[in-house]
Parts: sequence; C-alpha cells; structure tokens
Amino acid sequence: MLRYLSLTFLALQNLRRRPYRTYALLIAVAIVSGAVFSTAILIMGVDNSLKLGLSKFGADMIVVPKGALVSMKSALLTGEASIFYMNEDIMRDAPTIKGVKNVSPQVFLTTAEGECCAIGNAFVVGFDPATDFTVMPWLEEKLDEPFGDFRAVVGGLNPYNTGDNITFYGQNLRVYGKLGKTGVGLYDNAVFITMETAYELSEKSKNNPRVVPLALDRGKISAVLIRLDVGAKPELVNFTLSKNPDVKVITAGNIITSVRQNLVALFSGTFILSVVLIVANVMMISAIFSTIINERRRELGLLRAIGARKHSIFRLIVYESAMLTALGGISGIIVGGMILRIYQRTIIFNLKALNMPYIWPSISSMLFLALIAVGLSVIVGIVGASYPALIGSKMHPYDAIRGGE
Repeated sequence: MLRYLSLTFLALQNLRRRPYRTYALLIAVAIVSGAVFSTAILIMGVDNSLKLGLSKFGADMIVVPKGALVSMKSALLTGEASIFYMNEDIMRDAPTIKGVKNVSPQVFLTTAEGECCAIGNAFVVGFDPATDFTVMPWLEEKLDEPFGDFRAVVGGLNPYNTGDNITFYGQNLRVYGKLGKTGVGLYDNAVFITMETAYELSEKSKNNPRVVPLALDRGKISAVLIRLDVGAKPELVNFTLSKNPDVKVITAGNIITSVRQNLVALFSGTFILSVVLIVANVMMISAIFSTIINERRRELGLLRAIGARKHSIFRLIVYESAMLTALGGISGIIVGGMILRIYQRTIIFNLKALNMPYIWPSISSMLFLALIAVGLSVIVGIVGASYPALIGSKMHPYDAIRGGE
C-alpha cells in the first residue's frame, strides 16, 4: 500500500510541476470522454425507447393504406397526428391467414382548435376493445368500472389524469385510465377511445359549422394491427398481406431498422470525430511524455542510481499518464452530463423531429457508460505513455544523469 501511495505522491508532484501542460492534456482528454459519453447516452436512449415502446405495442405488423407508410411511422414514433383511411373490408381475410393470431382495427382522427375541443390537434385513436391487444394490457392506472364508449385512455405524457373529463367536438369523455411512459410518441401523447366513440365524434364534427369536418365515415379504418402466432413465419404472412395492392405492411423490424439507419447517419460524424480525437490524444500524450522524459532524464537517472528498478520507472510514468487521463475522463463525463441536462428539451425535440423516440437511460446504465468512458480515457493514457515510459526505463543511470545536466 505504501508503495502505491508513494507512486501516487510522485505522480501528483510531477503533474503539478507543469500546470499549464497538465490542464491542456486534461481538457483534451475531457473533450473525447465527454463526446463518447454523451453520444452513447443519446444512442442508448433512442434504442431503449424504441425497444420498450415496440415491445409494449405488441403488434408484429401494421397494415395501412397504400401511400400512408411514412405517415404511419411518424405517427407511431412521434405521436404526430396522421389521418388516412381505407375500407374496413379490405382486411376481411387477414384473420384466416396462417400464422395470424390476432387482428385489431384502429381509426385515427385529430381534434380541432377552438372551444369545441379541450386540446387542439390532439392525436385521437379509436380502437376495438373486443379485439384490442395493444392498449388495454398496458394501463398503469384505471377506474374501477368497465371501459366503454365515451371513456378515454390517455398516454403517459398527456396532461390529463384518470377521472378527469376531456371534451372533443362538444362530447364529454371521462379519462378511464393512463398508460405508462414509453418514449414512443403514439403511446405517450395520443388519446385512445372506442371506435364507436370515434365515429360519433366524426359525426359531431360534421354538425358543427365552426370546425372543419372530419373525413372519417363508418366502415372506414386507418390501420389493422396484427399479432402473429408463436413460430409463425413473418415473411410468409407479410408476403400474403402484401398481395393486396392497396395496402402497405409495416413490421416492427422495419421501424427499428429505419430508426437505426437514422441513428447511424446522425451520429456517424460524431463517431468518426471521436475516433480521430482518440488517436490524436494517444499521439499527443506519447509526444508530450517523450518530452517529459527528456526533461526528467537526471531525475530518472537518480532514481535508478538509488535503487529504483526499470519496471518501477516504467510504472511511474504510465501511472502518471493514467492518473491524468482518468481525471480528464471524469471531468468530461461531468461536463457532458451537465450539457445533456441543460439542453435535454432541445435534444429530445430535435430527435423527435427526426422520428427518433427518446427516453433517458436508467441511472445504472448511465453509470455503466460513465465507467466505460473513464476506462477508455485511462487506456488512452496508458497506450500513449507506454513507449516513452519504456525508453525512460531503459536509460542507464550514469548516462541519464549526465544527459540531464
């Protein structure tokens, strides 16, 4: 223990000799550590949100009208109101397809600005409680009564709570329950009602001269959600559904792939820059510690002359570099975390504008990423200082003392 304390003391003393150089190196390492940590937090947040939201969604496939593919993805990921319809009998044969376990229709509509609606431009989703497998199973809280017409289920980010009343197109709806937060826009922001209530709201909009009437008619639906049997072949079901030229099939895999492609495009520049900075840091540390070795030839020669072994000299130099880069790594994580915290709303807004849902990773996950970032910083320091340390440890005591005079 005393040996390591002495090593720490010597390393700290050496770092204090040249404060400007020490702080410059520390800032350089902190920039890399902060960039790696912040980028990892953002990527993990998007990935976790996507997995959580789609796992709760429960549907393996979504069938939408031809031409509504992009709108449906945007509606699902960001909760942006998207309106499109098709005849309900277009998917009449879907339940008979081999491998299909459940089929549930939904209709989409939006609310109007003005006195008729408590919230303007809200995304309202009508679903069939008899066949539903994507909304009711995920209620976190609900009233102690049956769910039915003129009741509503709200997303986790919706300002209304269980028991509140919402008015859409003059129709009062009681909030029956609330879903948990997922980071996926459709679940967090939408209001879910029965399909019959959705048709009623559409008819009320047509009787209200102050609003633009909704285009939803009875017999129309917006999407069909499909859950497959265990062991079913998604490709085969997708192929069968896609034979209908008037529809498009969206799979959970397609959505994940699409978002991850956006992630790669968005963060590839940051990733490349981080790699370049890591390599630059290694080279810079190697160059600076080579200079340090030349400056301290006499000191290292004296240490060797009084009995210090080669491996002790090597460890002293590497330890000094590792300590410096560890401090830089920790500083970068603190600064990176503060920046994420200060600009969190802007970051989430911009990600959602790119159809990327976001939910902050857990504390344990962030601590894990922080440890990785610090570990990476220490590795950079060790790799960068290893060669100069090897040269310094091999110097002959007499030559080192004479050379340092």
